[in-house]
Amino acid sequence: MSLLLFQNLGYVFCVSILLICIFKVSTSVGAVRNPSQLVVNLLAVTVIIVVFLSLGFRNTIEMFVAMLLGACSLKMLQVTSEKQAQSVYILNFFTYPCFYLFSQNILAFLLIAAMLLLNLSQLFSVTHHVAIKKSVHSSVRKFVFSLPLAIAMVMLIPKLPPFWQLPNAKSASTGLSENVDPFEISDLSRSSELAFRALLPISNEFQPPFYWRAIIHDSFDGKKWAMSSLQTRPLYKTYEPIAQPYSVISSPSNTRWLYTLGEGIPASSGISANHFGAIYQKKQSNKAIQYDVSPVKLDDARITRWEYRQNTHLPDGINPKAVELAKQWDRTTGSTAEFLAKMEAFFVAQGFQYSLSPPSINSNDTIDEFLFSTQVGFCGHYASSAAFLMRSVGIPTRLVSGYLGGQFNEESSYYAVYQYDAHAWVEYYVPQYGWQRLDPTAWVAPERMLGSLSDLTDLEQEFKDNLGFSLQAFSNIAAINWVRLQLEQIDFHWTRWVLNFDDKKQSSLLKTLFGQKHKLLPALSVVLLLILVFGCWFIYINLRARFKQPKEIRIYNKLLVLAELKSDRLTPKQIFECLKTKWPHANNELSEFYDLFESTRYNEVQLSSQQYRKLSKLNRQIIKKAKIK
Repeated sequence: MSLLLFQNLGYVFCVSILLICIFKVSTSVGAVRNPSQLVVNLLAVTVIIVVFLSLGFRNTIEMFVAMLLGACSLKMLQVTSEKQAQSVYILNFFTYPCFYLFSQNILAFLLIAAMLLLNLSQLFSVTHHVAIKKSVHSSVRKFVFSLPLAIAMVMLIPKLPPFWQLPNAKSASTGLSENVDPFEISDLSRSSELAFRALLPISNEFQPPFYWRAIIHDSFDGKKWAMSSLQTRPLYKTYEPIAQPYSVISSPSNTRWLYTLGEGIPASSGISANHFGAIYQKKQSNKAIQYDVSPVKLDDARITRWEYRQNTHLPDGINPKAVELAKQWDRTTGSTAEFLAKMEAFFVAQGFQYSLSPPSINSNDTIDEFLFSTQVGFCGHYASSAAFLMRSVGIPTRLVSGYLGGQFNEESSYYAVYQYDAHAWVEYYVPQYGWQRLDPTAWVAPERMLGSLSDLTDLEQEFKDNLGFSLQAFSNIAAINWVRLQLEQIDFHWTRWVLNFDDKKQSSLLKTLFGQKHKLLPALSVVLLLILVFGCWFIYINLRARFKQPKEIRIYNKLLVLAELKSDRLTPKQIFECLKTKWPHANNELSEFYDLFESTRYNEVQLSSQQYRKLSKLNRQIIKKAKIK
């Protein structure tokens, strides 16, 4: 488990726990002696120090899980009795599910389910003194029996709101930042984490390029673009629907901001549209969320004086070369369209290049150095430079951070958008026409507008080098790519139908199954189902106890049936004497059979598999000779 928590609990802590586990295995096989109480106490202090140094005091959930995991691991070192072992296995039932705080995908579910089953098997083995193989078989059987009942209860029992909640755990996936340094947004291209999936209607209204808006940035301090103060202001503008609604399944994120194609209005509860037609969660959640969006066109033909000042403001004294260049274009053009044409011609003529690993820029005048020196950049370089140039001549402009494109899954008809698809572009205001989108990246890398970043053949090697070790990085190998696609397919259905099975979906399902009586009949159905299941289980247990007999008894009874003897008043020894009289030519086999039968029934000797096979062979020989007249 600790290996899968590196990202949340830190490498130092996880390696420490792994070393403790290896040490425990060494003591179990006798390679080293059990540690003294002093050593265990010193290890406990060391683990506490490592937790605080790795996680600090702010990450309360991670610290809680780390302390619980550390206590569990250290407790294993002290196990010397059956009672202590039982305590550790019971504690594990609380420790293992803590992983779900950080990941709830299908792989995490299967891993934790397997660990809980193994833990249950070990508890059975210690408590009932049976072999681990037998306890594993028993645990799996009980799990399979209880699974349908658990599924029925989740589907039928009405969902209640939680009585209490933990604070949000730190998200495992990288998300967009509210305050963006455009010259650092390329860091997201190094992550292959899933950002969200989108199910779009088959319609001409939904055609690439797909610009997924998330955060609007309208304040620039010379280096970073800050999120607008209107990001959480409710939408009061009028709007007009322009297309069919679509669905988005967002992965857990460390922000409240969700994703829309252009401007949109949410059709799901708990989500609001803001002043810009972008959407956000009213309360931040650290779990996957599915929501519906209706595409709209806002009536934003006019802006206020405050909005104009906010979207044209620039700090004084920065990037003087860029300011002079913009003013030069402004003097020779008569409209915003002509100014944009001049800017596009500049980027094309100067031979700017698109790169996932652009050179670092350490100058205070970052835009000057990019425009007139390096001329190699990611989307953030081009968007920020264009926005600065336009603001320099009084064109209201703002930066938008979100995602571009997505990989289409043909089997389930959805688009998968990953963190490496993170993108930045510009929106500028034209009087009477409202806010318009402009993506300067299209001037230098038009192929980036279609599909996902992973589809760029020119940057294929650079893309894979950025990702490092991941399935996506080896997608050129057919077998690995097939496995990756299958895992994504399973995870899609898991997220859509299991993780997002909320009260609304349950209510819809219950209405389909029970009609108008969907509030009463589900609870009654669950009660009846419980009575039926436990009743059948009770009958099964009693019948099995009554009719299931040891193998030697079953073989012995076959001989009695063949000889037409009743064992009510005779001992087994007397019965075998009768059989020897009745079948004299099988005396040797009957004697051997009785010796084995007596040893296991009266001397309490457990027969081996080989002895059971011999018993069966003797039985066949006796029956064969008994049929000879």
